[in-house]
Amino acid sequence: MKKTPGGGNHKSDSADGNQRSRDLNVFSKAVSLFNAGKFAEAKQLFDQLARVPDASLAHAARSRSLICERRSRPS
Repeated sequence: MKKTPGGGNHKSDSADGNQRSRDLNVFSKAVSLFNAGKFAEAKQLFDQLARVPDASLAHAARSRSLICERRSRPS
C-alpha cells in the first residue's frame, strides 16, 4: 500500500472518507425527517450518528437527538 505524506495509507484514508460520506448522507436524511416533523424517525438516525468517530458530527447528532426528544413529547 502507498503511504500518504501524513503517514497513513490510501486504503485506510479512502475507507474513512467513504464512511464519512455515508454518515453525512444519513445526517442529511435525519435532517429531512426532522424538517418533516418526523421526530421519532429522525431521532433514531441521530442516535446512530452520535456514536460515529467524527466528534463534530457525533456532537451535532446528539444535540439534534435531544431536540427531537423534546419535540416529540406531548405538551
